Amino acid sequence: MKKIDFKTLILTCIFCLAAIFVGLWQYDALPEQVAIHFDVNNNPDNYFNKAVFVFGMPIFMVLMQVFVCVTVDLTDKHKEANKKFTGVAKWLLPVILIAMYIITIVYNLGVMLDIRVWVFLLLGVFFIVLGNYLPKTVGTHKWPQRTFTEKVQRRINQIAGYVTVAYGVLFMLSTFFHWLISLLMIAFYIIFVIALMFYGFALDKKERKEIKKKEEKQ
Repeated sequence: MKKIDFKTLILTCIFCLAAIFVGLWQYDALPEQVAIHFDVNNNPDNYFNKAVFVFGMPIFMVLMQVFVCVTVDLTDKHKEANKKFTGVAKWLLPVILIAMYIITIVYNLGVMLDIRVWVFLLLGVFFIVLGNYLPKTVGTHKWPQRTFTEKVQRRINQIAGYVTVAYGVLFMLSTFFHWLISLLMIAFYIIFVIALMFYGFALDKKERKEIKKKEEKQ
């Protein structure tokens, strides 16, 4: 049975729940209906009851964190080699989510923040940090009906890491332009991920052919 890192899981969940104290600190000052979603013009278009937001969002963060931590621990075949990457990944999500939680509270206290700018700045940080560790990871991903060879997965991780860091920088820079630029950045990144997957299949097929030829010669 694969081991789950309960220490990190518990610590990150406590960290997520600690956000409740920020909400309680400003609870009386918050409006009864808290804006939690905004359109492209930074106008709120969805609301939560104050109590639901203050208590419910941190609980939702915990549920997301449990899912991420357990999934990573159960699917990673090279835990020791990927220890730094998984450690950063497990802490990065709650940090980003709590930052958004606090930004939402600040906005609802009357401080006119450009939510799109903050979202994409945080996305930029997320991609830069994650991309920095991706090239150092050992292949662990199982694609539909196939597991890439370690050599191919390393190559994919390297490409994904460098491009992800670049996208992180571009996400941050996109905040200075029209919101359509930010949306295009997301679309292009999705296209990149799909293209990388197909590139991986082609590279893996070539690698397996070479391995088979070497075995036949022996």
